[in-house]
Parts: sequence; C-alpha cells; structure tokens
Amino acid sequence: MAENLLNEPIFDLDQILQLIPQKPPFVMVDSLLEYSENSGTTGFTIPADNILVKDAIFSEPGLIEHMAQSMSLWRGYQGYISGLDKPKTGFIGAIKAVEIIKLPKATSRVVTYVKILQEFMNVTSVGARTFDEGGNLLATSEMKTVTVD
Repeated sequence: MAENLLNEPIFDLDQILQLIPQKPPFVMVDSLLEYSENSGTTGFTIPADNILVKDAIFSEPGLIEHMAQSMSLWRGYQGYISGLDKPKTGFIGAIKAVEIIKLPKATSRVVTYVKILQEFMNVTSVGARTFDEGGNLLATSEMKTVTVD
C-alpha cells in the first residue's frame, strides 16, 4: 500500500458520518483505518440488527454495499482533506465482478481494502477485498462508481 496519509485511524462514528453521504440505518462502514492517494482501508463491526443482516449473517447485498461504502469513505476523506464541506454523492454505476467466498456473521468485524484502478471525470473504477478478523478473504469486487455532485 502507498504511504498512509492518516495521522491516526478514525473510529468516531460521528466523524465517519460526516465523510459519507449515507445515513443510518444504511451505514455499512464505521472506521477509516488507512488512507493514501489511491487506496484505503476501512472497517465495519456488523450490528446484529443491521438492515442487511438475515438469520445472524451479513447478506451478499450487505457485503457489496459495504465494499461500495468503503470507496465512498475513501472519497469522502479525499474531499475533506481538500476542503469540501460535505461528501459528494455517488452510486454504483456497474459491478464488473464480485466473488463472495464466505458471508460474515453479525457482530463480527470486517476490514476492506479499496484500490482506485482508474478515474475518468466522475467515474471511478475501484477494486475491493474484504477480510474477516482472522485475515481470511471473504469477498472481492471490481465496480465502477459514479459521483454526481
């Protein structure tokens, strides 16, 4: 990973909520662990009552949304350090590939590494890898996100 530009990880949920456009109950990230110019690492402890938890398992859509929000958090911090007052809104424009190896249990923690593969105007191609607390790979994805403001 490139040089980490965070002085220290951000675990304060109020600060995280200022960096992403999503709002509860649809928040799937709770920490920014590392940030560099083209990559970042996020974390999420999955609440048992999360809207995308079913039968005590974080669902496939939950895991995909977590990966997308990891990108959103990276983008939000990028905006914050460049002086923006609020995070830009974006959405998943296309999912090129997703592989889900194992779904995590509610109350467990996941860590996701995002890497910016390519940016052109307001479209960003991003790769993501999500791991469980033991460092086991849970899922990978490559998606295009579109920033709309």
